[in-house]
Amino acid sequence: MSDAQSTWHLDGGRALTLAGAAEVRRLAVARGRVWLTLSGTADQPAEDKWLEAGEAVALAPGQTAVLEGWPAADFQLLVPPASAGARRGFLGHRFFGGRLLGR
Repeated sequence: MSDAQSTWHLDGGRALTLAGAAEVRRLAVARGRVWLTLSGTADQPAEDKWLEAGEAVALAPGQTAVLEGWPAADFQLLVPPASAGARRGFLGHRFFGGRLLGR
């Protein structure tokens, strides 16, 4: 991650699991292409989708996402300003619902 830009890099052939969080988050692709698998919610079944650079998707509260760069990608995971300002140190702990796991 770049501290200045809050952008994460995902190498090709690597997958990351973003654990569910209490708030809505926005996953935005800055460069490359991402294959995204979203866990189901009460309103929607689980789904796979492709996101190109410039595209974004909202992650519902509690929704888990698995993403893989094809071949590599840069992305941002954003939380609403009210959520981010309400707690300190959210990047290291709460930003990913307590964990960022590689798969």
